[in-house]
Amino acid sequence: MSYNRVMRRAAFLAGLLALLPRPGAAQETMADEVRIERQEWRVLGWNDECGVAFTVLSYPPFGSGYAGDPASTRVGTFSIPVAKDDAQLAWTLAADGQFSFSQKDLDKAEKDLKKDGYSHPGFPELIQDARIGDQPLLAEAILSTSTLKTRIEKSWPGPEWRWAGANYNPLNTCGLFVFEKKSDPKHYTFLLARVYNPRVRTDRAYAHASNARLLFNTGDLDIGAVEAETAALLAPDLPIARYEHAAMLALTGQSDQAVKELAAAVKLDDKYSVKAYDDEDFADLRRREDFRKLTRPPRR
Repeated sequence: MSYNRVMRRAAFLAGLLALLPRPGAAQETMADEVRIERQEWRVLGWNDECGVAFTVLSYPPFGSGYAGDPASTRVGTFSIPVAKDDAQLAWTLAADGQFSFSQKDLDKAEKDLKKDGYSHPGFPELIQDARIGDQPLLAEAILSTSTLKTRIEKSWPGPEWRWAGANYNPLNTCGLFVFEKKSDPKHYTFLLARVYNPRVRTDRAYAHASNARLLFNTGDLDIGAVEAETAALLAPDLPIARYEHAAMLALTGQSDQAVKELAAAVKLDDKYSVKAYDDEDFADLRRREDFRKLTRPPRR
C-alpha cells in the first residue's frame, strides 16, 4: 500500500472514530504514519426536532507535513427519529488526507445544512475538569448526568472518558453530549440523546452559577469566571446567571461587558438593579454613568 493511501486511510479512521455515537478505540493506536494530535468541534445548529448539525476537524502533530490543515474534515448530522431513542449519523462532507482540506467546501457544507433546517442555535455547556465548591450535591449536579433524566443505560462512555460539554436544543428535549479522553485530551467522542428534564438547562445553570460564587469565595476567580459564563450561556433567561456573570466580568476588569450583562439581568428581574447598587463586586463601575442608570438604592 502506498504512503499516500496509508495516510488517507489513517486519517479516514481518525475522523470516523471521532464521530461515532459510542466511544471507539484509542486514536493514538490507529496508524503510526498519521497520529491525530487534537480535534476541534462546533455545533452548527439544531432542526425543529431532535437533530443537530456539527463539524469536527482532526489535526495531526505540528510539522507532520499538513501545513496546519486538518488531516480529516467531517461535517454531518446526528438525529433521532420521532418515537425513537437511537441516533442516526449522516455525513455531508468527509475529506481525509494531506491536501484534502478545503475551506470553500467546509463553508458550503455548513451553509447547506443551515439551509436544510439546522439553523436553530443551541445552548452550550462547558464542563471543566476543575475544582467544585465544597458541596457534594453541587459536584453531583455538575459532574454527573443525573439531571438529564435520559433513558440511556448502556451507551455512556466508560471511565476512560470524561464529560467535557454539551449543547442542548431550544426545546430542552435533546442534547449533544461531548466526552474527552482522559489520557489524551482534545480527542472527543459524541452522543446524541433525548432529555426528559424540561428544566435541564435551568437546573444546570443554577449549579454552575452557584459554583462560580463558591470558587470566587475561595480565591479561584479564573475558574469561577468561566463557570459564571457557562451558566449565562446555558440559561440566558435566568436572571441570577446573568447577574453572576456580570459580577465576574466586573471583577476581572471587563467593565463594558459587565455593564451589558448587568443590563440583561436587570431587564429579566428588576430586583438586581437594587442588588447591584451597593454590591462590592461592582465597586469599580460606580463612577460610570451607564452603571448608575442601571442601578437604584434600596428603599429605606
